[in-house]
Amino acid sequence: MREIRFLRHRPVFDLKWSLLKQIAAVALLCFLGGAAISLYRTEKETLNANRAVGDAIGRFLEMPIAFHGGLRTALEKHFDLQKRFRQMDPFLDQVMSPGQCVQFNEAGKDAISSCLGFRSPVGEAPAWFSAVYQRAVGGRMTYQRPVAYQGRVLGAVFVSTNPSAVTARAWSEISRMLALSAATIGALGILVYFVVERALRPTRDVVSGLNRLAAGDLKCRLPPFRLAELQRISHVFNDLANTLEVATSERADLARRLVEAREQERRHLARVLHDELAQSLSAMSATAASIKVTASTDCPSLVPEAQALTETAGNIMKGLRRTVQELRLQEIDDDGLLTSLEGLIGDHNRRGCGKTRFSLETHGDLNTIPPAMTVHIFYIVQEGLTNAAKHAQAANVRAVVRIDLAQGDPPRPGAGLVEATVEDDGAGLAHEIRRETGFGLGLIGIRERTLALGGQMKVVPRPEKGLILSVIIPVTNFPGAAS
Repeated sequence: MREIRFLRHRPVFDLKWSLLKQIAAVALLCFLGGAAISLYRTEKETLNANRAVGDAIGRFLEMPIAFHGGLRTALEKHFDLQKRFRQMDPFLDQVMSPGQCVQFNEAGKDAISSCLGFRSPVGEAPAWFSAVYQRAVGGRMTYQRPVAYQGRVLGAVFVSTNPSAVTARAWSEISRMLALSAATIGALGILVYFVVERALRPTRDVVSGLNRLAAGDLKCRLPPFRLAELQRISHVFNDLANTLEVATSERADLARRLVEAREQERRHLARVLHDELAQSLSAMSATAASIKVTASTDCPSLVPEAQALTETAGNIMKGLRRTVQELRLQEIDDDGLLTSLEGLIGDHNRRGCGKTRFSLETHGDLNTIPPAMTVHIFYIVQEGLTNAAKHAQAANVRAVVRIDLAQGDPPRPGAGLVEATVEDDGAGLAHEIRRETGFGLGLIGIRERTLALGGQMKVVPRPEKGLILSVIIPVTNFPGAAS
């Protein structure tokens, strides 16, 4: 049970947007990986360029000493490495890259340097990127190369690259990669969205079919689909709808037979009570009257007993008439549905003693309702009024009976809808009302009759206060209704 509740409360997501998010996440990971590779490559290229320039300058400064080995002592005293370094400007312009800086430190002398300016074609990198990149790799891009001869260090060459130039180069690579990634994500997103949208378009038919099935249209069937998964859903849905249609039809037929059997039993019981018990009570009442007449002259002491017997027989007869009347509902056949409903409303108003006001509204000619249906309509209204009177604690109860014939010229008899509604302003479906003894039994009887007639029953709360019981029955679904 907990697992079922958990499944019911799981978040619902849209497949198209979910795929787009996953593609964007994968593309972002690829972009971050590519950016890391690009930054590493930029660092290595910068370090290699610094190493190449430092090695070239060091070899150049060591050349005069190497070529004049015999005069090493004199050259060491008179050869000026700093002067030699300054004479390298044309050479440095050829080997140095924009943004590189070369510094030469000779022992015992001030350091001298030469730098080559740069201008980024894409502009400077953002401040945050420069700060992060320089903190991560800035200290590892300076190359130091000693200038020595025969193990004696005469000085050192330091080659570095302007951090702004390095970050601008790295940002240029990442910018191009970012633009390519954004274009790729956009193109893939559009492609995936339309592909999935087209693939899922048949699911609208599935949802529409489910809605129709939930609304009671058991003849609804799904068409075949090209997608294998949806085709399996279509097969299962159609098999389920067919099973439900057969089961509902069989249930309705069984309910119709039960209702008809119950009505026949009610009529049979009413006939037995009227023809046998009523006649016996009439004979007993006549006998009691005869005993009273005879006893008045021969035995006056028996007159009170005879009178009591006559009254008892009369009371039993009255109760019997009410029972037979409820069983046979003879007044519907004699007076018609409208007059019977008006009499029913009048009885409820008398029993209500002014605490609850009962009213009746009719729309259409109730005489067009097939005679075989009038008993059921009367029973539905009667049970609805009884439930409202017993349980609703309402001030007003309104019964509405409407007959809508099928369109035609002239309207075809025996075709259309009959709607019976009982509306009250009482307590509705409060828990206190539902716990009352007998509540719901009348609704079960109404539901059985409605099912037997192929109709629909709804019990909904009123927007303001109270309850609405509504039953809609197609006339053509009742046996013998169609002409």
